[in-house]
Amino acid sequence: MKSRLVRQDDAHALLQATIDNFPGGICVLDADLVMLVTNRRFYNLLDLSEAMFPAGSNIEDVFRYNARRGEYGPGDPEEKVYERVSHIRRFEEHCFDREVGTGLVLEMRSAPKPGGGSILTYLDVTMKRRAEQDILRHKETLENLVSQRTAEIERQAEELQRLLDQERHINELQRQFVTMTSHEFRTPLAIIDGAAQRLQRRKDHLTSDFAEEKAGLIRSAVSRMVDLMESFLSAGRIEHGHMIYEFRPCSLREIVERCVLRQKSIGGFHRFHVELNDLPAIVVVDTAAIEQVFTNLISNAVKYAPTSPDIFIRGYVENGAACVAVRDSGVGIDAEDLPKMFQRYFRARSATGIAGTGIGLNLVKQIVEEHQGHIKLESRKNEGSTFTVVLPVNTTMPKAAGCDQAKVG
Repeated sequence: MKSRLVRQDDAHALLQATIDNFPGGICVLDADLVMLVTNRRFYNLLDLSEAMFPAGSNIEDVFRYNARRGEYGPGDPEEKVYERVSHIRRFEEHCFDREVGTGLVLEMRSAPKPGGGSILTYLDVTMKRRAEQDILRHKETLENLVSQRTAEIERQAEELQRLLDQERHINELQRQFVTMTSHEFRTPLAIIDGAAQRLQRRKDHLTSDFAEEKAGLIRSAVSRMVDLMESFLSAGRIEHGHMIYEFRPCSLREIVERCVLRQKSIGGFHRFHVELNDLPAIVVVDTAAIEQVFTNLISNAVKYAPTSPDIFIRGYVENGAACVAVRDSGVGIDAEDLPKMFQRYFRARSATGIAGTGIGLNLVKQIVEEHQGHIKLESRKNEGSTFTVVLPVNTTMPKAAGCDQAKVG
């Protein structure tokens, strides 16, 4: 009998040692919520006094103590106690985490005990939960970095695609430009060569009319080539910011009249109806640049009205600006093409079969804008076009933005 009691004492001591050395806190409750068994870790983890709540105490007293010291957050302490007592009396298995007042995060588990009651365990999972939170933060940071990098790569890919498309577009424009330029120079050269051959063949039987006719063809072809070269060179200088404007007071009327006389001297059957008396006496412009503007517009009026001989040029003042309108009754322009007419290398569909490079109007627009003016276009297909140049009536040098140099001569 004594041996059996010894063995029971040893077993009890072994069980108590096992419970005391369990890495977590343990609290065994009976059906009345009395704490039958506890261990030191239970008191340490929950920051409780073993003397205040020894084995045999009711867990409800522990809940009330914790509620009153704010362990369960703001609110009526008795309501907090009632909630926890009601929950634990169900003696159901459950698990949850709670951060206690000491800052530790405890994993609290409850398992029903045979015969009624519960076995409560408390494990310190502070480091584990913080590590998990760190992992989540790192994961979110990594996901954000990946998202940002992906978006950056997508932006770079879009920019690269845009640049590739732009390069393809530029290459196509260059190909078209080379093709048009080759054609544009080949045509006047063929005219010059043909006229020269005819002059050679008939050198012994030349008449003044025949010579004048062939000389007119040669002059027209040479003028066309000179205009082309001037357009190409001016466009290049403007594009690279090397265009030099020499602003000086001059007569806009005289500039336009010179351009008309030059066009008349080339020959052809077109008639020019010129009304420039209403222009201001003096404007401040770059004479050569403005001559290039009106040479281009007048030659275009002739070129795109091959069967309509009348070209109307009118000058007037409107809203304090000098305006010169050049109107023809030629092929006109499709409404859809109007917004694109001043783009470099663009040619309207109605210009099919008519020689041209597509740089003239773009050059005109840039020169006019450098003079702080603008150009307007009105056109209807098969009814002709009107280009109106609007220039400020300056008595002082305008600000020539985008130029290397601007001076008054």
